[in-house]
Amino acid sequence: MKNLCLALLRAETEAEAEALLNADPLMRESANWRPLDGRETNFNVTSNQASDGGKALTELMTNMVDAVLLKHAYLKDIDPKSPQAPQTMYQAVDRLIRNLRGGKLVNADPRDPWLREFAQKNLVIGISGAKSKTEGLPCYTFVDNGEGQHPDAFPDTFLSLSAGNKKSIPFVQGKFNMGSSGVLRYCGRRWFKLIVSRRFDGTGPWGWTLMRRRPGDRDTMPVAEYFVLPDGSIPQFEMDYLYPLGLVDGHRYEGVHLTSGTVIKLFDYQVGSRFLSFKGSRDALNENLVETILPFRILDLRQKADAKRGGDRALGVDARPFYGMEFLLLNAHGEEGGEEESEAAGSAPIFVGRFTDPGLGEVRIGAIGLKRDLPGWLKPQNSNNRVFHAVNGQVQFKQSRGYLSQSCGFPALKDRVVVVVDASGLSFSAHNEVWKGDREHISSTLDGERYLDLVTRTIRESDALKDFQRRVAQEELERAAKNEGNSLFQKLLDRDPTLAGLLSSRDPTIRVPGGGFGADDEELYDGLYSPTRLTLDDRSRRTVDIPMRRGRAVIAHTDVENGYLRRADNGGSILMDAKVRESFSVREHLKDGRLSVHFVPAEGLSPGDMIEVRLGLVDRAMPEPVFAEPTMLRVTADREDVEDEDKPNGQRKPRKADGGDNGSGSGPTHGMPRFVLLTRDGRSVEGIETEAWPADFNEHDGGEIVDLGEGETLYKINYDNAYHLRYRLTQRGSLAREVVTEKYILGMRILLLGYEHAMRSLKHIGGSAIGEFSDDFRRMAARGAASTVLALAENLPKIVDTSSIGSEEAE
Repeated sequence: MKNLCLALLRAETEAEAEALLNADPLMRESANWRPLDGRETNFNVTSNQASDGGKALTELMTNMVDAVLLKHAYLKDIDPKSPQAPQTMYQAVDRLIRNLRGGKLVNADPRDPWLREFAQKNLVIGISGAKSKTEGLPCYTFVDNGEGQHPDAFPDTFLSLSAGNKKSIPFVQGKFNMGSSGVLRYCGRRWFKLIVSRRFDGTGPWGWTLMRRRPGDRDTMPVAEYFVLPDGSIPQFEMDYLYPLGLVDGHRYEGVHLTSGTVIKLFDYQVGSRFLSFKGSRDALNENLVETILPFRILDLRQKADAKRGGDRALGVDARPFYGMEFLLLNAHGEEGGEEESEAAGSAPIFVGRFTDPGLGEVRIGAIGLKRDLPGWLKPQNSNNRVFHAVNGQVQFKQSRGYLSQSCGFPALKDRVVVVVDASGLSFSAHNEVWKGDREHISSTLDGERYLDLVTRTIRESDALKDFQRRVAQEELERAAKNEGNSLFQKLLDRDPTLAGLLSSRDPTIRVPGGGFGADDEELYDGLYSPTRLTLDDRSRRTVDIPMRRGRAVIAHTDVENGYLRRADNGGSILMDAKVRESFSVREHLKDGRLSVHFVPAEGLSPGDMIEVRLGLVDRAMPEPVFAEPTMLRVTADREDVEDEDKPNGQRKPRKADGGDNGSGSGPTHGMPRFVLLTRDGRSVEGIETEAWPADFNEHDGGEIVDLGEGETLYKINYDNAYHLRYRLTQRGSLAREVVTEKYILGMRILLLGYEHAMRSLKHIGGSAIGEFSDDFRRMAARGAASTVLALAENLPKIVDTSSIGSEEAE
């Protein structure tokens, strides 16, 4: 059976694997196949997991990390279930593998050779077989140098759906019963999945089995089953070194071998047609792993050998590091001999906030600011997701650009930030209540809805994100055209003053409130590594009324740096009495020395209850904590006439116009939103810089409206619109053509202004349900406006005047 196992490892298509199966008399015998988990009804578990192949692959990667951490615990004589064992995955990395200052890969130097060496020896993914859809589907081989399993342990580990072997181990992800059977339905038509494993201590042989979909069940409920010998045992063999990966030329790949550990091979794996390329395969994983906990290496074994490039490329192997979304965004991510190294797509991490809740546990929220040029996998045409809820790095739930824009009130950040909600600190019971079984949705339970509400409020309240949105808005406005031809609109307004009702009180040349993008416009806050003081704001020193539903913040001032509460190495903590944590949901924000701690009463409190709170700050570098003076929290009933403090940032009361002349003076009182021109290739037009079309634009698009938050908008008008260019071609002389263009631009600005005014009015009266689709509606409005604006401007004055109306009446 050894040769059969090795032949299956060399097979690169489902058809090859099936031919090997049919040629072996034992594998042909249906009596030698057992249902997975001993259940004839296992389909209800295997099918109720990941909705796409990319998400399902991350389950395997998580199990690989678990296996490596467990092996290293055993090697250090640590019982994984004992109180002496690490209590989180991050602690396990620091104690068992390498001190990464909080167990976070993102803290490692990307040039550190340890990352590559550790991954090559311990955690490898090989992609082989087809490169394009016309050729078929690729195979994925997962290789880990972890704890491995004895052959007789297969039924209770690899082949079990409900054993819960890791339930009592605090530092692994598998304790949440997140298995790897979800990949089966993406393994071609036959569900072929090969498993080969040997215990890390070498006390037994290699064991192996092949999983498949039971033949002939197309008209019945599918059944996943696995191969055994006639006596019911798992096949096994002896071998000192196992080389699980092969090259295009048929030789084995010498760069990866095992003396123990586990190999899992998936045949004809359907990760999605967009992800068949090597880059696409990595993109499919990026969205589903915020961090990999330990470094991985991904090998594309389908390349042509290139002797000139040397190394693995001379063998036809393209090798890449893979450390997860967070590492990718914050670091340049390339390697010699491969694709060119590109700059990091993200800026420094942003601490958004943190909350604790008596029934849920602790949740930390951070963000990564993005540069204007998004990486391909995050471009809107490829991904609409911007908020990622993760447990130990593995994404459990995603929320869209629309959620960030509308529900949280950050429209300018929907393509300029990735928000990571780290839910690893949820209690065990909360994990079971919040997440659905597919690890992609939130359960509509009381805890699930409370979790979502607290996340939304914490994001919405973030001063750090508000500040970043102001800076992004200023950056966008500074890119807009400075000479916008407002004199033409002024003449139009002089003739029709009713148009002023569409305008805001903002002058298009004023700066965005909150400062510019650099140190020239605002003084940067420079806090201390550890705090030396903590004092309550004047309003928080007296008794603070805490409404039952909305809650309220206690404000304090300190001198510590902004990243104090989120840094992985010696992170700071907010101290308060345990009774307070048990009685309130607590949301925490720290920005520029302002500490905001928002309290919302939990179940069990009633109006009139009073609880004393004394806030403190502490980290391991401090000889003792710093404390603020005590204050009292008094629970009160909600008042219906009090404006909700938690409205999204975009839903603020309109500001009154500056000046007191009500438009009668000579100075400007209103302004139009700025605009920029879009062209197919980003070329300049008459000396004016333009932006290139977004990837999904074409000649029929009119442009788009960019919501920058706080009532600020930017119009992007498509200069290369087919209708505009067609009208220009009908004109004789350059002056006439420029007149057409001026009419087109001015007309587009007025029509889009009217649309945006109507949109704001709809939101004001409660039409927020369209918020998720606002950008689609805006783009549709711009397309419609572009197709008609010149027809109206050019032809209406010619065919509709007093003489034409008079002649119709005469008839």
